[in-house]
Amino acid sequence: MPIYDYDVAVIGGGAAGLTASGICASFGAKTALIERHRLGGDCTWTGCVPSKALLHIAKQVMQIQSAGSLGVECKPPTVDFAKVMASVRATRRHVYEDSDSPELMQKRGVAVLQGTASFTDSHSLELRGTDSSRSISFRSAIITAGGTSLVLPIKGLDQIEYLTNDTLFEIESRPEHLVILGNGPISIEMAQAFSALGSKVTVIGLDERILIRDEPGCAELICARLTAQGVTFHSGETIHEISKSGNAYQFAAGPLSGATSQIEGDALLVAVGRKPMLEALRLEKAGVTFEKGGIPVDKHCRTNRRHIFAAGDITTFMKFTHVAENMGKTAAINAVLRLPLYSYEQEIVPWVTYTDPECAHIGSTASQLKAKNIAFDTITFPYSKIDRAVTEHADEGQIILHTSSSGKILGAHAVGAQAGEIISEYTLAMKNGLKLSKIADTVHAYPTMLLGARRAADQYYVRLQKRWMANFVRTLFRYQGEIPHYVGSREVL
Repeated sequence: MPIYDYDVAVIGGGAAGLTASGICASFGAKTALIERHRLGGDCTWTGCVPSKALLHIAKQVMQIQSAGSLGVECKPPTVDFAKVMASVRATRRHVYEDSDSPELMQKRGVAVLQGTASFTDSHSLELRGTDSSRSISFRSAIITAGGTSLVLPIKGLDQIEYLTNDTLFEIESRPEHLVILGNGPISIEMAQAFSALGSKVTVIGLDERILIRDEPGCAELICARLTAQGVTFHSGETIHEISKSGNAYQFAAGPLSGATSQIEGDALLVAVGRKPMLEALRLEKAGVTFEKGGIPVDKHCRTNRRHIFAAGDITTFMKFTHVAENMGKTAAINAVLRLPLYSYEQEIVPWVTYTDPECAHIGSTASQLKAKNIAFDTITFPYSKIDRAVTEHADEGQIILHTSSSGKILGAHAVGAQAGEIISEYTLAMKNGLKLSKIADTVHAYPTMLLGARRAADQYYVRLQKRWMANFVRTLFRYQGEIPHYVGSREVL
């Protein structure tokens, strides 16, 4: 049997790579974690952590601005943008030092190697650094090289300094007018954040509406909230050409075909998606199949080479941190046990957009169920019936549940305060095959936002009760009262 330098080589130190390498080492596998830049990856440095830190600060501004309606008079907040961004960067540094640093990984038994990794054959890698290079061999490899921002071919884009999530959190000066290309979750989150911090914001997106994967009613509430906060939306449009005039950029925007309008701004954020970082890997040297959208893997995270796995943004699957962690765990377990025993989650994956209010979903939308000819019933439960939401003046929102006749959850959607937390309960239920009756029968603490998840599930029982049942019981036991009007109706209680 050949002797290799490492039992497992993990290429890329983001969410998937950190998870995978830690698990491999915990089984006693000699593990190398190879990172070309810094551990933590997109999530820690340019994605989830800094964006949520910025959103948190923006929310503080919005709460101060609305405090007067609650009887608390505050002076209009003054935003020191440089200090805001310094706070964001301090937060991600804290997360890095607490969870992602090389010293921490080495304590867990992982050898952290610096360099850009390229395959030289199916069991060897070349690691190229600034001044030197070296080669290592491995028994198994897990590719977790991640992705980077996708940039569209727009005339004039290469002539300006535009922003992506890779550079957004490094800026020191607040844009006067930020133009955002894209109307998905990242675009909408940053639109609200920068608007709250004092920028004029215009969002241009090819999709017919924002948050195209969420239920229309949920996305509409977010759109209305941001519009009221001053954000301008151009949906179903794109930027055709960019030019510069003095310190301002001129954006010719409009539908794919048809007339364009001129929009002027001093900064452009391109947020139209992610693409896998394939170029440096030289996958062909290892015989690993890949395509433009990433590396295809089976349900066990194996590539076409059985000893080489892939996880996270480098694959063709969803580009989420929680997906990357799940795939990293899957790849690691299967790699060290050398058997395809574990599968990553492909169906029950939650989505959350962290605006204020949040927008979240799990499972299918109504249009998706109709397209598949699946029979379903819909329960819509308003936040105005969640007492905790009422006490916190956060009662704008709704929970939408699509269910089978037996109460199986086919899709759950929420827009409102803590919607991401609420959707987690439905995610757990769907993963474990629990019907709405199980949620309705579970005692929830009062008053909490999560009680809304149970209250929405209660409506399943409400709809089961029919007038003829009530009439039968009333007659059988000779009860004297009248049956309320709502019995047998679809009224939300």
